[in-house]
Amino acid sequence: MNYLKILRSTLKVAGTAYQPNFNCTAKRFKRSSRCDISLLPSDKKPCFDLKNVLIERGNPCHAKLIRSFLYTHYWPREPSVVGLWMAMDCPYLDILTDKYSHSGDRFLAFEIIPRTGERKLIGVLVANKIWPWMIDELEEWAHYTTSKPERHRMYFTAHCYKSPNYFNKYRLDYIYDVEILGTSADVTGQSVGKLLLRTALEHAKELRYPLVQVVAVSQYAAKICEKCGMKRDWTMNYADFVNDVGHRVFFPRRPHQTVAIYTKYNDPKKGGELPCKPSY
Repeated sequence: MNYLKILRSTLKVAGTAYQPNFNCTAKRFKRSSRCDISLLPSDKKPCFDLKNVLIERGNPCHAKLIRSFLYTHYWPREPSVVGLWMAMDCPYLDILTDKYSHSGDRFLAFEIIPRTGERKLIGVLVANKIWPWMIDELEEWAHYTTSKPERHRMYFTAHCYKSPNYFNKYRLDYIYDVEILGTSADVTGQSVGKLLLRTALEHAKELRYPLVQVVAVSQYAAKICEKCGMKRDWTMNYADFVNDVGHRVFFPRRPHQTVAIYTKYNDPKKGGELPCKPSY
């Protein structure tokens, strides 16, 4: 014990990093087992299992839960919000959060912890129908907004809806738009977003929505869309979006330097698919 105290004081004086789990006795007499060898990659979360993830449809009881998730996990990491240095308590984000918490098709990913049976919200997807008149309404709303970050984001959203011109290209009355697609930081890269997006695509196919689009404002959302087989139709660099004077307004963090739109077209002429018949 005196030897360990002397060694600890020597490391503190030398200025080197001290490891608190340094225990000569435990390391010397510990019996080796299979648990000492980790077969999982170092960047994966060892205790996470995708089989324990449950996808549910949102209802009015989940409004407060969705609101808390958006302010805690989604808005602080969203490049079109962070790149504008938008405040988390601004009225525009409050209105959007209330909209996504109470309306639209909401799909929630819950992680069920087997030891306690607790349900933890780890992912949210919100999709809505957009019509052509909504783009004009958004630009008019942005024209009368005094806050510059809010005005820039409204014009940016309207520009992403208007530039591909899907309404005239496919002769559509509406587009099924996935507006929110996000997961918590501790399950990033664990296929939770892909599971949410596939559920939304199957839902749109069952209801025969002609076109599903995702405005991927981050590289994480773009990878999820590519894994789900969506087509990349339109892209733009954040540096190319300027204000009326010609100044750049977005300064997002790397690697989120571009915004892309991914689409999934369901041909109405093919009709729906018949459900699988039971074996009996």
